[in-house]
Amino acid sequence: MTSIATENLLLTAPEVAIEAGAERKAPKISIVAYTGGLMNVPGWGPVAIDLSGLDAAGQVPLLADHDARVGGVVGHGEASVVNGRLIVAGIMSGAGEAARQIVEMTTGGFSFQASVGVEPVEHERIAANTKVEVNGRSLSSPRGFALVRQGRLREVSITPLGADPGTRVSIAASRRTTERATMNTETLGIDEQAIRADERDRIHRIEITCAGPAGGWGTNEQRVDGLKASALAGEISEKDLTAQMLTILRESRPKLNTSLRPAPMVSHATAIEAALLARMGLSALGEKTLGPLAMEHGAQLRANHVLDLCRAALSFEGIEAPRGREEMVKASLSTYSLPVALGNLANKVLLDAYEETPATWRAFCGVRSVSDFKKATAIRPSFTTPLEPIAPGGEIKHGTVGEWLAEYQVDTFGKMLSIDRRDIVNDDLSIFDETARALGRSAMRKISDLVYEVLLANAGSFFSAANGNYIEGADSALSFDGLARAIEAMLLQRDDEGNDLDLRPSTLLVPPQLQTTAKALLESEFVQQIAERTPTGNSLRKAVGMEVEPRLSNTEKFGNKASSRHWYLFTSPSAVPMVVAFLEGKQTPTVEYFGLDHQANRLAVTWRVYHDFGTALIDPRAAVRSKGQA
Repeated sequence: MTSIATENLLLTAPEVAIEAGAERKAPKISIVAYTGGLMNVPGWGPVAIDLSGLDAAGQVPLLADHDARVGGVVGHGEASVVNGRLIVAGIMSGAGEAARQIVEMTTGGFSFQASVGVEPVEHERIAANTKVEVNGRSLSSPRGFALVRQGRLREVSITPLGADPGTRVSIAASRRTTERATMNTETLGIDEQAIRADERDRIHRIEITCAGPAGGWGTNEQRVDGLKASALAGEISEKDLTAQMLTILRESRPKLNTSLRPAPMVSHATAIEAALLARMGLSALGEKTLGPLAMEHGAQLRANHVLDLCRAALSFEGIEAPRGREEMVKASLSTYSLPVALGNLANKVLLDAYEETPATWRAFCGVRSVSDFKKATAIRPSFTTPLEPIAPGGEIKHGTVGEWLAEYQVDTFGKMLSIDRRDIVNDDLSIFDETARALGRSAMRKISDLVYEVLLANAGSFFSAANGNYIEGADSALSFDGLARAIEAMLLQRDDEGNDLDLRPSTLLVPPQLQTTAKALLESEFVQQIAERTPTGNSLRKAVGMEVEPRLSNTEKFGNKASSRHWYLFTSPSAVPMVVAFLEGKQTPTVEYFGLDHQANRLAVTWRVYHDFGTALIDPRAAVRSKGQA
């Protein structure tokens, strides 16, 4: 949620009623100013206002065409919220020419509309197709929408024209009878200039949709021209136009990978994001994550500089671009499409680097999901209580888990990513790219750091002779005999009652200093003959997989707990030697955008990156550690 200071929203009233009192008494007026649903505001897009957070106390001025001068005041009233609707009731107390004209025109049968000025104090952006309960109803939009959580009612205006030419206000005016005005639809009240801006925006969207690829539309040129003409004339909707253009685009690009099935609609934010990916040299990532249609729309923006995309973001929302470059950047970062595009871009670049970063722990750690930050409990997979024969009609005995419980919990780790508006003015997105990638790699490295910090700490003597999973002495070095001894120790693991646990080794984990030795043991076809008639075939060849982890010997970070000589043997992750848990199962970092209005002391936009995870040792019988020899 964000606090902003911006121009008032002008909301066309769906219902206006004027009641003329007796002679010498001012006519009464009542207005249903807002019915609680979604409205379309130029510069904002779809908007809803939470009436529970609207400050409508005190006297509300009634103006003519939002004229705040004394001569523009035509009356006053009081506002109230009834059944999820904003109602304004008052009298036509104005003494000027404007008030007289409205009364006379109403008496003559003219149907007025009304517009309400609301000053937003706090608002938030609701994602596309996300349902939110507001004003006693469930609201959502395929484009997403702005939800004004708190605002102030500034004024209500009587106006002859609303944003929707199909709206109506019918008033039966007389000096002694009740006069009522009703409107058929709930729309935003704006002036003719705003209507023309909406029309220009519609034409611009149609032009973008019909713009051809670099080589033109070829044999489909006439077909595209016909569709464009029909859309401009209002004979087909923009949605139908986009769907048909998608069909033509697919026909014109027969070599496209049809397994990538892009959505038929491409939002403004997605088009800008595609153009940004192309400018950063990440077209392959764009094709993979957004699809070829989005990349085609991004190319149609023909952005030779990031400033071109700032200008496009303003144009998409019907906002005139300031002449100064820094002013234009600042204005564009306050739109919806550019911050969303930059936020999605940061997320994709960060996750791309996150997924490319090595994570040796995945070879032996079980992954779990937790619902909160409290301690979670796991039963060690090696817990066993044998099934017993049951006599006819006999009772099944209970098994107990006893000491075979392990605890783990998650914590939050995070960092901030910022981009200065000067970087946008300078067309320098390399810093943005490098920083996002660095944070992505850092997120994965933090998980690995925590896993190996816990592994090397060996809390509770997890690796010990008592648990049968610690090797030291003559055969503890990584050698043919040492590895054979570790495998034997794991295969011979039994519970307290002597039952075999059927554990199987899966991964050999070594520091870089033992990598060559480990590869020789696991990949060589033969071993040196050491006695007469001793087989020379390598019985350990491909016995297990291998992972090389530099943290095992990093004494600068982990002190004397790290060593270049020790090594580990693990079962598969399903037997859970260790666990890595993620909050609500989300294994990737979360990226959240913060605009200019959140940072009064900095002219920059920021993304908060955080990740919720934790790790713990779980089952000692599913792992073996060898001390190694000096």
